[in-house]
Amino acid sequence: MTEPREFRPSEKLAPKMNLSVLLWFAVLFLPWALLALIPDMPPAFLWIYLGANALWLIPTLILVPHYCRSITYEIGAEELVVRRGIITRSEDTVPYSTITNIIVRRGPLDRWLGMGSLHVHTAGFSQQQGAEAKLMGLVEYEAVRDAVLQAARRAHVGTQPLTTEM
Repeated sequence: MTEPREFRPSEKLAPKMNLSVLLWFAVLFLPWALLALIPDMPPAFLWIYLGANALWLIPTLILVPHYCRSITYEIGAEELVVRRGIITRSEDTVPYSTITNIIVRRGPLDRWLGMGSLHVHTAGFSQQQGAEAKLMGLVEYEAVRDAVLQAARRAHVGTQPLTTEM
């Protein structure tokens, strides 16, 4: 029996998530600030609009690093465990015997920062859209994928082969 291997996401995950929040803000909210250019619009509109958005934007940017530090991943003997959360702690436990598919995801920000994510799908959640477990912010995503695949293959001896997508 092997010792559980516990690790955390890269320090780059928090800047990536904050950058994502700022990009969404720029794309979805800042165009509304252009309404302040309308001649009949009161000048206070822009300040009220930006102030109201600061009520959610600033706490989000402050809490993201704390959230990222709360995330831990554990590759155990029988299961994969993902723990996360600041106020509400969540723990996802995925037995290797139920894993059917592992997807490696690397968006533009991930590639720029040199990291990736693993999305682990299981037989029990085949009807849902998302993965049963997501391991985000991994610099050594290929090594983690190989370790999870190896453990899952040991659990799947004599059953259908696993698939992996990139």
